[in-house]
Amino acid sequence: MKKIEKPRFKITLNWQGEVHIIYRYATSADQALLHAIRELAHQVGYSTRYVKNYIMQSNSQRWGVSK
Repeated sequence: MKKIEKPRFKITLNWQGEVHIIYRYATSADQALLHAIRELAHQVGYSTRYVKNYIMQSNSQRWGVSK
C-alpha cells in the first residue's frame, strides 16, 4: 500500500479579534481548515459547530489557508 504525501498547511483563523495560527498536515486545504477549526474549538472551549459557523460567516473573511 502506497503512503499518500500530505503537505503542511498554515491556517490563520480570526477568533473574535484574536489571530490564531495553526499548522496541519492534510490532503487538501479544505481538510486542513476543518482540522484547524476543530483544534480552535478545543482551545477556546466552544463546540466545533459554533466555531465553524462563526469562522465561515459569509459577511466577513475570518480564515486563510496557505502551504
